[in-house]
Amino acid sequence: MSQYIHHVPGRIRVRSKAFHCRSRKTRTAESRLLALTGVRQVRVNPHAGSITVYYDSALLKQSDLLCVLEQSGCLGTTSHGGEVLHKAGEMFGKALVGAVVQKAVEQSARTLVGALI
Repeated sequence: MSQYIHHVPGRIRVRSKAFHCRSRKTRTAESRLLALTGVRQVRVNPHAGSITVYYDSALLKQSDLLCVLEQSGCLGTTSHGGEVLHKAGEMFGKALVGAVVQKAVEQSARTLVGALI
């Protein structure tokens, strides 16, 4: 299932095909989230296919919220967000290594040109 997660402490927005209609799964997820201590507000936007949860980050973690959405059937298995976070971390790591290698090559080229001149 295709999904997008945007998170800052206290607010998480999840886009998924599951939220494009006010399905039973969506209503279940909404009520389960609202039942959690620390959840302040839940907003479902069926037109955008998203759910936004405002919560107290001192009481809840992102993984708690994702777990509820997963158990409600609104997200594919994410291992409490681990798979998504792992994929994002992997992409960031590749970009970082690429930038470091590029800088090293540039520095080596400058050193070589400087030695030849």
